Amino acid sequence: MALREPAWRVTARELETSLEEEKGEGDRAASYLLSPFAARMNRVLVTGTLSPAEPIGRDETQPFWRSRLTDPTGAVAVTAGSFQPRAMAQLRASPASRPAIVVGKAHLYRGRDGVGYVSVRAEGVRFVGETEERSVLADIVRQTLDRLDLVERVAREPDRSDDSLGAQGTPRSWVRAARESLRRYPNVDREAFRRDLRPALRRIAGDSGPPPPPAVPPPSVTVTRVPVAAPARPAPTAAERAEESVFLDHLDEIAEASADGYADLKELLARVASEGLPGERAEAALNRLEEEGVVEEPIVGKLRRA
Repeated sequence: MALREPAWRVTARELETSLEEEKGEGDRAASYLLSPFAARMNRVLVTGTLSPAEPIGRDETQPFWRSRLTDPTGAVAVTAGSFQPRAMAQLRASPASRPAIVVGKAHLYRGRDGVGYVSVRAEGVRFVGETEERSVLADIVRQTLDRLDLVERVAREPDRSDDSLGAQGTPRSWVRAARESLRRYPNVDREAFRRDLRPALRRIAGDSGPPPPPAVPPPSVTVTRVPVAAPARPAPTAAERAEESVFLDHLDEIAEASADGYADLKELLARVASEGLPGERAEAALNRLEEEGVVEEPIVGKLRRA
C-alpha cells in the first residue's frame, strides 16, 4: 500500500515560482512540482486569507469552484470540484474573505502559450483565527528557511553524502529535493527569496500595517534545462492509434453534448471501457494524446481538444 505523501509547508511565493515537474511513471504513480527552494511537492499546506469562492464552468452536474489564497508573499489559486466534495463544500462555506489553512495537491497547468499557472487542488479547508494563522505561518517560514539553508549547504559541498547531510535529522526527502532544486534551477537568486519572506515575518509578529516599499525588485526565476539524454520512445503502433481514435471520437461526442464544451473524464472512461478500452489502456491513450498536444485538461476532470 502506497504511503500518503507529506504536505510540504510552503508560501504562495514559492508556489508561484515553481515551474518544473517530475512526472511519475506507471499506474497511480505520484507526480511532483519542484520548487527553486528545495521542495518536491505532491501535497502542500498553505495559510493566508481565502477569498470567497466562485463557480467555474457551466455544467451544473459537475460543479467546480475556485478561490484565491493570499499570504504576505503572494497569492495562489485554490480549486475544488466534484472529485473533492468535502473541500468544495468548505470553499463555498464562507461569503467573505477569512484566514484559512488549506491542504491539497500542487498542480501546474501550462497554457497554449507555454506559461505555467500553479494552483492547489484542495483536499481540506479550515477557517481559523488570526492567532492560529500566524502560528502556522511561523511554521511555514521556519521550514522554508531550513530548506534554504540546506540547499545552500548542498551547493557548497556537492560531494557530501546524503547520510552526512541527514545526520542531524534532516529528512532524506529534503536532501533529494535540494539536489534536484540545484539541478533544475541553477541560476535562481535564493538570497532574494529570503528577502521576500520579510513581510511574512512582520505578519507573524502581528504587524498588519502596509509593508515598506521593496528596496529591490522581486526575484525572477529563469529555468535552465539541463540536457538529458532521454530514451527514444517508440512510435505508437497501429493498434494504439486505433485506441486513440476511439478515445477522441467519444471525447468529441461528450464535449459536443455538454453545456460547457468539455468532456467529463469519468464519463469518457466509462464509455471507452464499454468499447473494449479498459482503464489502464485508456489512461495510456490519454497520456499519449496529452504529450502530443492533441488533448488538454484545463479544469480538473474536464477534457477538450487542444
